[in-house]
This record gives sequence, C-alpha cells and structure tokens, in this order.
Amino acid sequence: SLIIANHLAQFAGEVTLITALGKECPYLDFIHKHLDPKVRIQCTFLEETTTLIKKRYVIKDGDTITKLFETYSGQEKTIYRMIIDREVDSIRIAEDESALAVLEINPVSNGHTLIIPKSAVSEKSNLPADVFALAEKVSIKLMEGLGAKSIETQTETKFGEKIINLIPVYDAPLSLSSPRKKVQKSELESIAKQLEPKPKKEVIKIEKGKSLEGKVLKRKRRIA
Repeated sequence: SLIIANHLAQFAGEVTLITALGKECPYLDFIHKHLDPKVRIQCTFLEETTTLIKKRYVIKDGDTITKLFETYSGQEKTIYRMIIDREVDSIRIAEDESALAVLEINPVSNGHTLIIPKSAVSEKSNLPADVFALAEKVSIKLMEGLGAKSIETQTETKFGEKIINLIPVYDAPLSLSSPRKKVQKSELESIAKQLEPKPKKEVIKIEKGKSLEGKVLKRKRRIA
C-alpha cells in the first residue's frame, strides 16, 4: 500500500492512505520517512495483532526487475529487542532492571552510548524515571573515564522505539545530526575497558602498639 500511495502521489495533488498496523509497530519512523510528502496517512492500531510484513523477492537484469515470489509474516523483533535478549552482539557498559547501556557502533564521538529500555517504549513521556537515572549514571562514567567536557543527551525514535543517546562532547558542540564514523569492535572494547571501575588503593592505618606483621611498608630514603 505504501508503494501504491507513493505512485499515485505522482499524479494527484494529495493522497490519503488508510491502513491498519499492530499496536506496537516498530516501523512507523520508516513509513513516515519513505512516504511522499503529498501522502497523508491515517493509521488504525489493532490491539491484539502484529503488523503484517510483506517481503518481495526480485531479480534485476539491467533496468528490468522481475518478481520471483513474495512472503507475508508477522512483526519481527527490532534490533533493540535482539540486543536486550543477547541475540545480537553488543558492548555493554552498564545495566540495571530498567535499561541497558551499550556503545554505539556508528558513534558521533568517542564513547557515544545508547540507553535502551528493557521494555519497549514508543513515547518519551512513557520512559520510566529509572531509565533516565541510568543515563545520568552512565553520563558521569563517560565524563570521568573518557575526559569528556559534557554529555549531549538526546532521545530518538528508531523502529518505533524510544532510546536515549549519550554523546560525549570534547570540543565543539555535537548532536545526532553530526557526522558519524565506523569503528571496529576492538576499539569499542578498548573504550569499555577505560570505563571499568578503577581498583581502589589499599590504605594501611598504623596504630601505636599494633603489629605490622605481614605488611610491607615503603619509606623514602634520605641521601646525605
């Protein structure tokens, strides 16, 4: 129906697309981005069903495209659900009962982190306070561990889900529209290691009359 609506928009001044989607549809952002500006969409969200997905398999020969076959299936998991369920590899740097923090594989800056709610949320107003609390803790960790001057915090909708982006700022201001870079897994693992808690130094308190057996004390030598 999306393809037909876009095609009709080439000949009509305005097209209204009426369609039905599953209640928790992860493709709303994709749909809006790929619709012609002249197409106005009206969605009915069905409470007890998933979004029907149609896949068309084609073969291209020069400028000619021939359809081989097509399949229909229910709504698939989003990449974020697969990360939560450990079906997709990710570099985890923090986690609690409400959310998971992973390093972005196409970061805006060094240490760019995604906060993914463990239960899918489609509206910012429905994000639990605990998710923002984890984002705040991770922001402090990024500043202390990587030396960032500040953290740019921006929510984003992808695949119908709300996530939080934590973008470390080192010099000039940054945002989600800033250029991104591809990084290797080894680079992300190195960043994660920098963010690990530093071991605390042992402090030996000496009290008068107490034995120091088993303790090694280092003293500065004074050379005359």
